[in-house]
Amino acid sequence: MLILAIMSNIKLFFKFFEHAFITKLLLLALLYSLLPLFETFLLFYLGSILGNYFTLAMAASTGLLGILIALGGTRKNLTILKRKIKDGEYPGHEFVHLVGILIGGVLLLTPGFITDFLGLLLFIPVIQNALGKIFIKAAKIDLKELYEYLQLYEIY
Repeated sequence: MLILAIMSNIKLFFKFFEHAFITKLLLLALLYSLLPLFETFLLFYLGSILGNYFTLAMAASTGLLGILIALGGTRKNLTILKRKIKDGEYPGHEFVHLVGILIGGVLLLTPGFITDFLGLLLFIPVIQNALGKIFIKAAKIDLKELYEYLQLYEIY
């Protein structure tokens, strides 16, 4: 098991020498660095229209509300996932939805209205399912292996 973990880390290390991987990583970093600029512009714009304190209160409350929704969705999904693993069923659908919920939760934790909106969009099941599948495929996560691990060690 330790050898497999070391080998997967070596594969990740070698990816940093691939031109395509570095390009994708830099574009993702650029996108993530431009997002706060748009968020700041939107906060200043709404602050000039609605008032600074009201805008900050709205930003904080939407983030808090989103986190509560994410926690509820995660708790519900984990309960179903644990039950299916205990019954010996493969919870592939729940794995995909859990990934979508976690990505939505990260977006909701990032302060601002744009990220809150994108995070809340991820709680629409169709979008959540599509993004979860895309992320799992891009990250090359083997869900069958994860399922066998959870079954073997009864981590539920």
